[in-house]
Amino acid sequence: GLNGAGKTTLIKLMIGFYRPTSGHIWINGVDMNRLGKRDVYALYTAVFQDVLIPPFMLDENIALMPKQQIARERVQEVLKKAGLWEEMEQRNITLDSYMTKLITDDGILLSGGQQQKIMLARALYKEAPVLLLDEPTAALDPLAEKEIYEKYEEFCGGRTAVFISHRLASTQFSNRIFFLKEGTVVEDGTHEELMERGGEYAKLYEVQSHYYNDGAKEG
Repeated sequence: GLNGAGKTTLIKLMIGFYRPTSGHIWINGVDMNRLGKRDVYALYTAVFQDVLIPPFMLDENIALMPKQQIARERVQEVLKKAGLWEEMEQRNITLDSYMTKLITDDGILLSGGQQQKIMLARALYKEAPVLLLDEPTAALDPLAEKEIYEKYEEFCGGRTAVFISHRLASTQFSNRIFFLKEGTVVEDGTHEELMERGGEYAKLYEVQSHYYNDGAKEG
């Protein structure tokens, strides 16, 4: 859906950040209100649009736990999956490099796109059964975004994954698509089914596809 359609609100309701003003949210047949917050949060790992890079070392930023508890090989693995490890090596950034310059003058500053990849690697490090990605590639250009989405099957590793986007590069790789408008699901199905219907999803996809095709030609 487009900006303001209610995509992020829906996800925050799912994971208990917001409480519904009417109706109920069920998790495996159990009302969410009957579950503890820790139990609900353990089900999900999420990447939201807000980016937080504290002045910790790189591995601490990914694992968000004391250094002695960090599986450093796994940190390196998720950085590779997020497409950031090679960039780190090129800049001689190690797992022990400090992020930001808040604590040390030689701390590492990252671009907007690199920060989003840090958020993605952080989500991949936590092995929760459901992966939620809220506009995780908003700072990337359309072609770089498409490359990331093509790797998502590898990212998911058999988990359920929910991708939120107002740009439709991700849709062809999704098993099921929900198109939101003004807080309501107005269409759902596979990419092929929605294109055949010729509804609002198909119209928006056709409009946006020109940007991707034009970018590919320029590349």
